[in-house]
Amino acid sequence: MASLFRALSRTPLLLSAARLSLTSTTVSPSQFVRNFSFGSTSSPLFIRNHVSGFPSLHHSPTFTMSPAVRSLATPMNKTQRRFNSLQPKRMKYRKKHKGKIPIPIGGSTKGTYVEFGEYGLRIKEGARLTAKQIQAAHTTIRRKIKTVKGSQIWTRVFPDIPVTSKGGESRMGKGKGSVDYYATRVGLNRIIFEIGGGGIRREHAKEALRLASAKLPVAVEFVDKAEQVKPPKIPRAIPGAAPIKVVTPAPAAAFVAPAVVAKEAEVVA
Repeated sequence: MASLFRALSRTPLLLSAARLSLTSTTVSPSQFVRNFSFGSTSSPLFIRNHVSGFPSLHHSPTFTMSPAVRSLATPMNKTQRRFNSLQPKRMKYRKKHKGKIPIPIGGSTKGTYVEFGEYGLRIKEGARLTAKQIQAAHTTIRRKIKTVKGSQIWTRVFPDIPVTSKGGESRMGKGKGSVDYYATRVGLNRIIFEIGGGGIRREHAKEALRLASAKLPVAVEFVDKAEQVKPPKIPRAIPGAAPIKVVTPAPAAAFVAPAVVAKEAEVVA
């Protein structure tokens, strides 16, 4: 309701029309807010296209409202708000340490291969990507492949680390700086974006990921799911436990026809 009255206060013409409607018709304030918010056509307070303007503002209790003003009164969807800001919804601690970029030294290959789509964008060096960079690359890919019906984008990284900053030439102490933006630490050979679906061609996908790579400050490479080869999984060795024996299946015996066996037995006899 607060957003509704803010929208009305920004448009004095709508506010005067609302007062005129309330005084000339028998509509309760609660019903007025309900009809104004959702555009109900059951009451005199209905919403028409903004192109028609305000033709009957002084002749009838009805009035019109533009979609821009209606969007101010309508709460934003959670998905839209999260995508526009590209930051975590809630956090246990508001500020965190800077940390270091992870280096995979234990042989782990998690997140380094295309899993969901058909083509991917792999980073060739560890870096810290900001939310603005990820969103710019995502927007570039979406604009390029939107002509392919059924195409999809998967973002394999998400900026969930707050980065703080303090003003220049400030004295030491007085706590950590305020949160400036959000970023994510991406290790070596991690897949950042994946695209697929809709029968998208390899040339089209490669061009979309090439344009997205211009928005990133690190070196990347194009990955095709049909060409990637995953290494075999090696069982993890537990200290103090007996070593795991890898059993190799015996080769299958060659098939010998019964007639050949009978002929060999006659020769032996």
